[in-house]
Amino acid sequence: MNQGVFYGQVIVGPAGSGKSTYCHIMQDNAKLLKRNIMVVNLDPAAEHFKYRCDIDIRDLITLDDVMEEFKLGPNGGLVYCMEYLLQNIDWLEEQLCDLATDDYVLFDCPGQIELYTHMDLMNKLTQSLSNLGFSVCSMYMLDVTFISDNSKFISGVLQALTAMISLGLPHITVLTKCDIIQDKKQIDEYLEFSEEIDDIEIKDTQNMSEFDKKYNSLTRTLRETIKDYSLVGIRKLDVSDEETILDLLAEADMCLNYGENLEPDERFYEQVEDNLQKGNDVYFDEGANDDF
Repeated sequence: MNQGVFYGQVIVGPAGSGKSTYCHIMQDNAKLLKRNIMVVNLDPAAEHFKYRCDIDIRDLITLDDVMEEFKLGPNGGLVYCMEYLLQNIDWLEEQLCDLATDDYVLFDCPGQIELYTHMDLMNKLTQSLSNLGFSVCSMYMLDVTFISDNSKFISGVLQALTAMISLGLPHITVLTKCDIIQDKKQIDEYLEFSEEIDDIEIKDTQNMSEFDKKYNSLTRTLRETIKDYSLVGIRKLDVSDEETILDLLAEADMCLNYGENLEPDERFYEQVEDNLQKGNDVYFDEGANDDF
């Protein structure tokens, strides 16, 4: 690979949580910022993508082939595929050899949650990326359906926290599919809950069973723990709202300190100097160097 620091996001989360959609949306909207986002598919069981897949693990190994050859089930086969990738990390390095320092890479990971919570495979992968010169953050996709119930939401937050600890990376939890919820106020209330962990009423009844009392007490304790230690912050993703998309990208950039090592485009400054010599007015605005 070329010398320098490279930037990217490791996209994780359960199956169906919106990882591939996130990659597609980010890749598409990056064009507005004149940025090139590459996407690497690391799911050997993937079938279809909306995004432009620049590097595909299925060119190295596929889940179907592993299951057929070794008589493994889907879970065991997926673990084998990820171990095989780690053993052949040189393949990934070769695929990334033409990467420019201003390119940005999204690594679309498998949806088997055990890879992030029970095993160290993904942690080893992120360490391998670091050895290749990457500065990466993790983006955990949390389906908006988790806000249907307080205890379910806390369960999802704890899953995200487990993945964050396992990966050991700067981390952002993303509440996906917010566009399907009509009551946007409900989403904002839960976002405040995830960031501030404000008191949310846990309903009590006179006829509550002993189990329900203990369950509510556990939920309340977990909520307070997350609040006291400010463990998890969640950001929303609404594909119909461009602002939420660009805000997410900007926050990931801040996690990575993206851009601080990039060289300024000399052509832009040459044009400014030329205009000054000619006596032309020079304006420095957001679109001043869009052509470069």
